Amino acid sequence: MKLPSRATSFLIGLAAIALVVALQTFNSVVCYRHDLASWGVSLCFVAVPMLPAVLALAGPQPLRAVGASLLFAPWLVYAYYIDCIKPYTGGGASMIYVAVVLYGLPSAIVGTLLTGPLLRWLAKRAP
Repeated sequence: MKLPSRATSFLIGLAAIALVVALQTFNSVVCYRHDLASWGVSLCFVAVPMLPAVLALAGPQPLRAVGASLLFAPWLVYAYYIDCIKPYTGGGASMIYVAVVLYGLPSAIVGTLLTGPLLRWLAKRAP
């Protein structure tokens, strides 16, 4: 397997980040009914854990942004489930985005760190 060029890898990494932004936009619009200003604030919560993915775009292997996005996106799906699908059990305001940031950042870092060696291994392994 031959890895794509740096320009193609950059576009693929950028697309992965764009999909995470689209997932957060879906959460904001469908579940929370945010306006444009609230949507911008909600992107700040996603920006912190997605920082490793953005930094990976500038690194030697931009495809690492895909790994960061893949391991961070399930936290946004979980937030959607907790706030929009699971029946309300009472108690007060939801704090799920604290978990998204708290656990999403290490997940994105692990995704970024593991993607490079995984891609090298796949490139050597496949014909």
